[in-house]
Amino acid sequence: MSGLVIFDLDGTLALTSEVDDSCWIEAAREVLGLESIETDWGHYEHSTDEAIAMELISRRTSLPPTEDTVHLVRDAFVRRVEAAAGRDPGLFRPVPGATTVFARLRDAGWQVAIATGGWRTTARLKLKAAGVSDSEVPAAHADDGHPREDIIRRAFERASDVSGEEIERVVYVGDGRWDVIATDRMGIGFVGLAGGDRAEMLRAAGAADVRPDYLDFSAFLSAVNRRATPFS
Repeated sequence: MSGLVIFDLDGTLALTSEVDDSCWIEAAREVLGLESIETDWGHYEHSTDEAIAMELISRRTSLPPTEDTVHLVRDAFVRRVEAAAGRDPGLFRPVPGATTVFARLRDAGWQVAIATGGWRTTARLKLKAAGVSDSEVPAAHADDGHPREDIIRRAFERASDVSGEEIERVVYVGDGRWDVIATDRMGIGFVGLAGGDRAEMLRAAGAADVRPDYLDFSAFLSAVNRRATPFS
């Protein structure tokens, strides 16, 4: 038996929320003809790329709400993330301490996984650009399901398959209000990763433990141990 820490990506492992927003705006303008979109992703029914694209297509365009149309948005978004990484690598900085947090958690006896609302291709691009190695980390993405809860479950399943062990405790680490909501619905533990006003927003949403980064690893590990819960 073991424990599992599942991480979000944007704002949690990499400081990429700003570039993510701008690339989304450009992709929606190119493919969907929308001059503006809401980038507070909590306003959408499901705060995941695949679901957001489908909602925008269905509610704000006359385009067919099909997988092919969604993938046109995805591909335009991928091109913009690639271009941004080539143009300005500084847009893809790691959260302080993120480049070593996986190894340090494993040393402390925890397994790790990633469950992000971003598409698989862009998630891998962002992590590589930020210098966060994920080659051996089980992961699930927007391509795997629409509700964030489904993505977290898929990451848990993949981590279980890789380890071959029974995972008794799990905690999710994220920076969004939607992360708090998803983990509350699932009945699993949550550790917030944010500073300033965003940290206060997470606390107001119900997060009892919020860390600004991973630099004080002992404090982060203590929060993980406090908040980890059984997974059912």
